Amino acid sequence: MDEPRTWPALVIREISPRDEAAARSGGTLAPADLLAALLDDFSPAAIEDLTLQPLPPGGLWDPTFPPIPDPPPSPLQWRVFFSSVDARADAAAAIERTFPALELSLEDVGDGDWAARSQRELCAITAGTFIVAPPWDRPEPVPAGMKVIVIEPSRGFGTGHHASTRQCLRALSDVDVRDRRVLDLGTGSGVLAMAAALGGAREVRAVDVDPDAIEAARESAALNQLPLSIGFAVSDYRESGDEAHDVVLANLTSGMLISSAPRLRELVAPGGLLIMSGFDEAERGAVRRALDPMNDVAVYVEDGWVGLVLRR
Repeated sequence: MDEPRTWPALVIREISPRDEAAARSGGTLAPADLLAALLDDFSPAAIEDLTLQPLPPGGLWDPTFPPIPDPPPSPLQWRVFFSSVDARADAAAAIERTFPALELSLEDVGDGDWAARSQRELCAITAGTFIVAPPWDRPEPVPAGMKVIVIEPSRGFGTGHHASTRQCLRALSDVDVRDRRVLDLGTGSGVLAMAAALGGAREVRAVDVDPDAIEAARESAALNQLPLSIGFAVSDYRESGDEAHDVVLANLTSGMLISSAPRLRELVAPGGLLIMSGFDEAERGAVRRALDPMNDVAVYVEDGWVGLVLRR
């Protein structure tokens, strides 16, 4: 039997965030495009970006003005795979000459490590009575009283790992949505819409302004045995003709919730519920005041993130 292949890899790290203007004027820090151009001379087999990306504060899209400023750049951290040890050595020598501020280390990575790393990074999470799992970590057997939602995470539209999504899932565990009409705003991966369907909703409509998000949500919904077909649609709820629903889900940013508060109230039927998250303790007061005179039903807090359930 053939031995599994081992790939010579070079891990490249910046000690401090890159300053592309300084790099282009002769500084020592390496912008990503210049480093990629140098590496291209050594025909790398693959480049894996290890940089930790900050999670968005809530929903996928927030058109509030002025826009939230971009976060400061994160230090570059790449794992570069080569077809031979000699190619790795030559690339390392060239990087040391050109970008002396970078830190280099050598690794030998087996083929099987790729899948293992992916599976370690994204595993099943539990929130209320729901388990949100990637296809490779679906629990078997399913614990009594729990409902499993399978999400394909490759599209990057949310898997339940963010606290704001977990707040909404906990609220959906406590709220009776049986035989109710549910509207999910900024659906992203569709995880909340699927949770409502599994909770016994009579009808679920899920909208997002991003066509890629809707496509990803439909693909993930197909991985699940849902009791009804969810109505996914590309739509801006602020301008749509959607009528009032019994339960409205809004995992959005604080700016979005505040600016569209009158429309959100319209979308909740009299006596209906608004389940929302995507804001922290510091933003909670402003969000809550914007939605007066709705009544408080429940509050959820985790890691500084807040979820609210209000009744019209």
